[in-house]
Amino acid sequence: MRAAFTRRVLSRLERHTPNWVRCAEAQILLNLASRSFRLPGRRVLHLPAPEALRAYAAYTVSCMEKTEADPKRLYEGAFQLGRKIRRLIGLRKPCDIQWLVFYLYQNLCITMSGRLPGKIMVPRCYFSAFYSPEQCGRMSQVDAGIIAGLYGGGQLHFTERLTEGCAQCKAVFQRGEWDEK
Repeated sequence: MRAAFTRRVLSRLERHTPNWVRCAEAQILLNLASRSFRLPGRRVLHLPAPEALRAYAAYTVSCMEKTEADPKRLYEGAFQLGRKIRRLIGLRKPCDIQWLVFYLYQNLCITMSGRLPGKIMVPRCYFSAFYSPEQCGRMSQVDAGIIAGLYGGGQLHFTERLTEGCAQCKAVFQRGEWDEK
């Protein structure tokens, strides 16, 4: 019952996502980065969504220039965030979680296609204009953690990246036999 209600609400949001939802996503990610880099954050909730996203990108680039990102901290923080979202929203079916992942990334101006678990392609990523290949590799730990948290485990591995001059990012997300079902 709860999952059906959640799917209906999210379906409506997909047609028109309010500015505050997109800004909230940017703020949550900025807070995650702030904790992971152990640097003071900033507030982006009050900005229009495109500016909030730009501020998040600039903030993470600035953080990576100031300090070495600990990939494990980025992943762990993102994994816990993914788990919280999963508990809060209550979706359990892999097809529903895939839809949620694609929706959340769409709000961040990242276009995804494919199948989770399985192969995914990203022909458009807002952050590819900001990140170097090395920075993209570090920040992809956030993607790996969030997706694994939403699915109750698993691993995301990129084989190609836009930031490396490829036509699109390609990745594989695999669930392990010991992951939550």
